[in-house]
Amino acid sequence: MICNKSGTKTALYCVYFFKTYATMKISFTLILISFVLLFSQCRSGLVTMNNSCYNSIQQGQAANKAGNYSNALDIFNQVLQKCDAYDAKEKGYAGKASALNGMQQYNDALDAANSGLSINKSSIDNLFEKANAELGLKRTADAKADFSTIIDLTSKNQNVKDKATIYAKIGEIDLKQNMYADAMNNAEQAITLDPDNSDFYMLRGDIKAAQQLYDEAKEDYDLAVSKGKNDAEVWKAKAVASVKSYQKKYGTTNANELVSKMSSTEKQQLCSDIKTALSKGAKEVSLDLLQDAVCK
Repeated sequence: MICNKSGTKTALYCVYFFKTYATMKISFTLILISFVLLFSQCRSGLVTMNNSCYNSIQQGQAANKAGNYSNALDIFNQVLQKCDAYDAKEKGYAGKASALNGMQQYNDALDAANSGLSINKSSIDNLFEKANAELGLKRTADAKADFSTIIDLTSKNQNVKDKATIYAKIGEIDLKQNMYADAMNNAEQAITLDPDNSDFYMLRGDIKAAQQLYDEAKEDYDLAVSKGKNDAEVWKAKAVASVKSYQKKYGTTNANELVSKMSSTEKQQLCSDIKTALSKGAKEVSLDLLQDAVCK
């Protein structure tokens, strides 16, 4: 090699050559390491969604909770088209499956949930929607197997907040199946584990409202508000619970007759609840109509 020859010029050339080679080698190594880390991150699903995708998912989930399944389906289809992050795809498929379950399109819901599980086989949201779809398809044994998986994940999960969310999810399923005692037990477990989560008080209020325990339900909705859930969903639920409480108390669903029997204090409180719900964006025809009668 030329570097084995003697001479000042040759020696300087050799020094230059080896410095350049060393620099190139280090640069290449750093590029290779960066590429490997990036590829590894993407393959493991650690790339997180951007704010736009997060907001869209929140909107879709709110639409599902409100029963606006067609709207929710449109939102989640858009999420799946425009959002590439693994966590966004996982949530997107779960939201789509939830909307399809709400529309009783159980086969399509099952496909969507399975797509979500192909991204993360331990996705609680997709496991729940898969079980819901299987219940709709009368595949009880498959649904029970999924619930067993969910329960197993609950027992193994050391993250307290995640475990609380799993109990709440099971409680939601119990509520849909009118299994109120089990639903309440799971809601209580969730609240015990994560007492600052407003959604859990909302769930407990819904369980009580389903059993016509309207005054108790309102207390939980108030707790949800105090924990930070100051949105249309909770205020609509509270206003509806208030209306049904008075209907039950006075034995009538006729708006004018109901108002004639209510005290001035009751009318004032109900009017306040209805106005707040509507101002938060709640969509409920019965509340619009009742406002005219109550808030005079």
